[in-house]
Amino acid sequence: MAGYLRFIVDEKGNIPLNRFRLTGCIGEFLVGLFLGTIDLSSRQLSENAKSALLVYAGITLFFLGFRFGT
Repeated sequence: MAGYLRFIVDEKGNIPLNRFRLTGCIGEFLVGLFLGTIDLSSRQLSENAKSALLVYAGITLFFLGFRFGT
């Protein structure tokens, strides 16, 4: 499901749906997360940085839900 959080478009602005399947894009997802983290640390708001920020926010909400949900 993490692959669905990536905002990747091709040159024409279309979203290639084959990139959003988790089994086929885990490597691309991890590379994008790494590059997005680098962009966030240098305070650049690129597409990878937005995706990384959404992933980190989702992880944080997941753990907060378990911590305060009990």
